Amino acid sequence: MSSIRTERANSEVEKALADIIHNRLNDPRLSEFITVTYAHLSVDFRHCKVGISVYTGDKNVVIKQLRKSEGYIKRELVKDVKLPFTPELTFILDEGAKYSDKINEIISTLNIPKEDVDEDDSKED
Repeated sequence: MSSIRTERANSEVEKALADIIHNRLNDPRLSEFITVTYAHLSVDFRHCKVGISVYTGDKNVVIKQLRKSEGYIKRELVKDVKLPFTPELTFILDEGAKYSDKINEIISTLNIPKEDVDEDDSKED
């Protein structure tokens, strides 16, 4: 079970990584259609799994480029977030958002009639 301290650190690291990737990395392969979906620090703050959702472009190229830029990203992360250690970053492709979009698309195509609720039936005597 994660402590409040770890959860707060996860949130801060996630925000910082999103800012670093979107605003400080000057790499056209890392487009604005990339989202940091989560950051999970280990209890000792030495490792961090980072979920990346890629909406357009080659997913493998994006992950590979993030791994190549890890040194720079870590240096920037240390400037933004006070942690006891600089965590090793592991970038993981997160397909959850794409899966969720697909489910929402399927649901929107369903033709389900709305039930009519009779006002007299909804009141209790």
